[in-house]
Amino acid sequence: MEFTINHILINTKDMAAMIRFFEQSLDLNNGHRPPFPFIGAWLWSKDAPIIHLVDTNAADQGDTGYLKSKEIAQGCGTGIVDHIAFSGKDYSSLKARLKRHQLKFFERTVPLSGEHQVFVDGPEGLRIEVQFQMSEISRPGSSTGPCNE
Repeated sequence: MEFTINHILINTKDMAAMIRFFEQSLDLNNGHRPPFPFIGAWLWSKDAPIIHLVDTNAADQGDTGYLKSKEIAQGCGTGIVDHIAFSGKDYSSLKARLKRHQLKFFERTVPLSGEHQVFVDGPEGLRIEVQFQMSEISRPGSSTGPCNE
C-alpha cells in the first residue's frame, strides 16, 4: 500500500496572512475552490490543490455540519499541526525566496539519512519543513537555530 498527500486542511484565524505565507514561502497560488458552504481558500502547486484553508473567524460559519469547526473552536478535536513536511528540489531557490521575503527559517541535517531540512515558521505557530537530498545542497552542513543568512 502506498500513500501520497492529497491536501492539508488548516483552520486559520488570519486568512490573508496564511495565504501570503504560502505564496511567499512555497510559491503556491490561490486558485479555484469548490463552492463549499464555508469561507476558505485552496492553494495550488502546479495542477493540484495541496493546502486547503478554512477561515475560523468568518461570521457565516456554514461549516458547522461539514467540518465541525465549532467543536474545534470549543476545544474538541485536535486542530493542531506541528509541521507539514514537503519534499523539495532546488534548495538555493528556496533559500533565496525565504530571504527575499524575510521569512524566518532554520536548517538541520538528519543524522545518517542524507536529508537536509529547512524549517520555516509561519503565522499562528504553523511550521513547514522542506526536505532536500544532500546532493541538492551546495554547501554541506547545517545550523540548529533560527537563521536568515
